[in-house]
Amino acid sequence: MSENLVTVDVDHEVATVLLRDGARRNPLSDRMIEALVEALHSAEVRNAPVVAIRGESGFFSAGGDLDQFYANLTTDALVEFRATDLFRSLFQALEALPGITIALVEGKALGGGFGLAAACDMVLASRSAMFGCPEIKIGAFPMVIVPPLVRAIGARNTLALSVTGQPVTAERARELGLVTEIFDADEFDERARAFVTALGNQPAHVLTLGKSTVRSAAESTYDEGLLMGSVMRALVFSQQSFHDGVSAFVQRKS
Repeated sequence: MSENLVTVDVDHEVATVLLRDGARRNPLSDRMIEALVEALHSAEVRNAPVVAIRGESGFFSAGGDLDQFYANLTTDALVEFRATDLFRSLFQALEALPGITIALVEGKALGGGFGLAAACDMVLASRSAMFGCPEIKIGAFPMVIVPPLVRAIGARNTLALSVTGQPVTAERARELGLVTEIFDADEFDERARAFVTALGNQPAHVLTLGKSTVRSAAESTYDEGLLMGSVMRALVFSQQSFHDGVSAFVQRKS
């Protein structure tokens, strides 16, 4: 992976993807994005039932690399459009993962970093974490990350955060529907590790089939969602892990 800007560690069914440019607050430079995409396409990440993404040095990601933007300023809109190919591929690679994806957010998740967190299935945040889209302050708008933001917090909230550029706290982000759990900063590592480990201990096929069912329901008609749920239920109920679970529950009651 590009200059070790991203590393992957697998432990107990959980693959942790770590952004490693903490001195610069883990900006999403082209090199960082390339390394992230490579990591997300790796077999160890694609085969993991749970994938956690975090930034080093207590900072999730500052978003776009302004130094890189400055070095590549141009009035050619076609060149600028092509420059988004790599960024789009990051969200496509994340979306294609079959496992449950979890953003572990400490410090700040800004701009593209906010979009990266929103694109995950869950977000665990430190109580001191902040989320925001400051692009408006430099005459821009978080165009490419609008889809994951809208899916996570809705169109009205996405627009409000984008046009004001004001960050929100972890508590407010939870109210908006982005954050799943909030942990005190001094307990974040321990509590977040316990959360993702517990999730990784669940049957892998149930996690992946469950995720597929939820995504399908969100993108289909009501009747289509019911049918997909019936198909997935049949697959899960026919597995030995379900038989064992039901048997153990009934035996405990008797």
